[in-house]
Amino acid sequence: MESAPLQRWPARRALAAAFLATTASLAIAPVALCAANPPASETIDAAGAAKALDRNYSFAADGSIEISNVRGSVTVTGGNQDAVTLSGSLGAGSRLEIAGSDKHLELHVESDQTQGWFGGHGPGSDTTLVLTVPHAVALKLDLVSADSKVSGIDGRSLDVDNVSGRVQVNGAAHSIEIDSVSGSVGVEVAKAGVVERTHLQSVSGDIHVSGADGRVKLETVSGSITYAGPTVSEFNAESVSGTIDATAVPTKSARLRLETMSGHLRLHLPATLSARLTAQTFSGNIKSDFGTVSKAEFGPGSSLDARVGEGDARVETESFSGSIDLRKQ
Repeated sequence: MESAPLQRWPARRALAAAFLATTASLAIAPVALCAANPPASETIDAAGAAKALDRNYSFAADGSIEISNVRGSVTVTGGNQDAVTLSGSLGAGSRLEIAGSDKHLELHVESDQTQGWFGGHGPGSDTTLVLTVPHAVALKLDLVSADSKVSGIDGRSLDVDNVSGRVQVNGAAHSIEIDSVSGSVGVEVAKAGVVERTHLQSVSGDIHVSGADGRVKLETVSGSITYAGPTVSEFNAESVSGTIDATAVPTKSARLRLETMSGHLRLHLPATLSARLTAQTFSGNIKSDFGTVSKAEFGPGSSLDARVGEGDARVETESFSGSIDLRKQ
């Protein structure tokens, strides 16, 4: 007759085998880890060759993010996760400084040289930054010759300072502020009634805007301005030599003012317009589907002063030597 320990051995061996199998499965199974907070300070260096970027941070849904890049591109997409993912490539001769917390994150691309970019020691290669961020973040971009594309951001603010790169925005941040020197600016607002303020300005870059309502201000020196909006309560467009082509539907008490020095000005208004409409030129021509244009008694100037409908809104246009066209949509 077997002793008690020998009788229990097969059962113990089975338990041991089961334990080993379970341990092995745990060892090879992927472990899901939560993304860590952004580092207080981290430097990624690509001194010798370009380096792939791969970072994933947990982040507050309504946090703020600042990104700067000298050359290359920046692409930011708003998503539904409370996280920031970073991919792309850090150009050779560059370093990426990352710092912040789960509420504020900064990413700055700099040269690995001791002197700054304007001292002639900027990065020799393009850096591509591709980020997915919470859609409600406040976003600020500081760019030199880097193109930028922003989509799906509807947080409290979107601020872009740009020198020569192209700027493309598709979103609905409550406040949109873009300042460009020679790069073109394109803004498409995805949701009506969300953006409270849109202010875009350039020196020689063209400005294209669609869908922006609320308060809109567009300024350029020699670039062109193109605007089309559903309704607008406050609209201002200014140009020195660039053309202005706007299509707008003023709200009941809206205030619209468009002016240029030598550029051509064209404004499309609804046939059902209700507004006080004025136009003034020093030497340019005025053509209008609303009211009657008057020629100056002395000199080449023209003017228009018409009340259309109840005249609730106020629309003012002015040009020094450029022509003005006021047309029905």
